[in-house]
Amino acid sequence: MAFLGIDHPLIAVRDLDQAIETYRSLGFFIAPPSQHPWGTSTALALFHHQILEIVSIGDASLLDGYETGGFRFGRHVEGFLKESEGVALTALFTEDAEEAEAQLAERGIPCTGTIDFGRDVVRVDGQPDRTKTTLKVFRNDAMPRLSVFACQQHRRDLLEFPDRMTHPNGAHGFAAATIVAENKAPVLDWLTRIHGVSSTTDAEGFDSVQTTNGYWRIVNPQQFQSLFLTNLPDDFLTDGPRIAALDVRVNDLEAVKEEVIHTDMPTLGGIVIRYVLSRIQK
Repeated sequence: MAFLGIDHPLIAVRDLDQAIETYRSLGFFIAPPSQHPWGTSTALALFHHQILEIVSIGDASLLDGYETGGFRFGRHVEGFLKESEGVALTALFTEDAEEAEAQLAERGIPCTGTIDFGRDVVRVDGQPDRTKTTLKVFRNDAMPRLSVFACQQHRRDLLEFPDRMTHPNGAHGFAAATIVAENKAPVLDWLTRIHGVSSTTDAEGFDSVQTTNGYWRIVNPQQFQSLFLTNLPDDFLTDGPRIAALDVRVNDLEAVKEEVIHTDMPTLGGIVIRYVLSRIQK
């Protein structure tokens, strides 16, 4: 059985306000932006146990904060934004961060470091409260954009408010995240060790790795262009393999704006959004 799930790829953009406007125009409910304690600003489209997260640089004076094992979250995002927009790293869903660290260590993936943080929030009943989050960072120096962190939300009830999880386009999570790589072998090795499963193929015949919450699809540039009918920028793989598309689950394809596929990668922060039919089970 697969271990850990796709929680939220962090889509790094230079203009957060513009990105929010674009995603809202596609029918995502984007909650008002906030800021991480390490200086990145963030805006979220919330699903059950998954998030579409857009990040940018909010307060550059804080980017060196929360260093762990030589990893600085804010600087990691900033470094990639200097090159191009797009997914800088991905959060993996877990309900036990310590167990995640232990299991990955057994598979030869050491934890770079741990980050604990919280944010003050106001509950639906108007009472103040505070979130609590633990991150276990697993940096991949050879494929830095495929670095991940196990994310345990100790107070998910302070994040998944029902009124913020209803999207006009009917979206209710990710079915898959597509990674483009010239050489797929090291990507498959990395992901199969993280999730503790063997690779397989998806319904469309592409290499894939299952997680507890959606799956990874791994393709080469030619396969990506054939599947998504989109040409990648010439420098897209300068930083190595990276996420290039998200399959978003919806109940009704006919009701989705820009039906089935939206291909404007620059507008969407360096990724493609593809809508796939996947009805919520009652």
